Amino acid sequence: MKIVTNTYVYASTYTRAQSIIFMSDNIRIVLRDVIRENGLSPEKLLAQDWDTVERGIRSWLLSGHLNKIVVEFFRPGASIAVARWDIPIGYVGSGVNDDMWLDKAYLRQLIAKSARPPGDCTYRVLLCTDPGAPEVTGFRDTPFLSTGQLAARPAGTVIATGYMTAGVTYWR
Repeated sequence: MKIVTNTYVYASTYTRAQSIIFMSDNIRIVLRDVIRENGLSPEKLLAQDWDTVERGIRSWLLSGHLNKIVVEFFRPGASIAVARWDIPIGYVGSGVNDDMWLDKAYLRQLIAKSARPPGDCTYRVLLCTDPGAPEVTGFRDTPFLSTGQLAARPAGTVIATGYMTAGVTYWR
């Protein structure tokens, strides 16, 4: 009986770790596509900031404290976002260990419906955590930009694993 318990724990831990890697990798794809399809270069995120962002995502997914990732599009110096995307994280997945998917076709449909920021905008990525989250180097508390007249449009799940999901809400 002890061998079965040890095997189960190993399989469960391995599958959860794979879910975290899958989720992190696919969040990067979602962020890249949202930024690129809104007419901006994702190079700043992918080349300069991704190591830090990924470290935060993986650390807080592992601890269960990451609750949302936000991309704010804004004009430099402005305090109001002209567009915004939220990626809420849920820690209840399908319960099926090998259930891992990203719905890129649905994401593209959502991007096509969302408000496109003007060409003179830039963006920033914020990771939102629950209280008690462990500290991760490179992160500090930051307030959201005002959403002004933007309204949230929750759009459902775009990434899923057996242990967690990531949805999308776009603001327009």
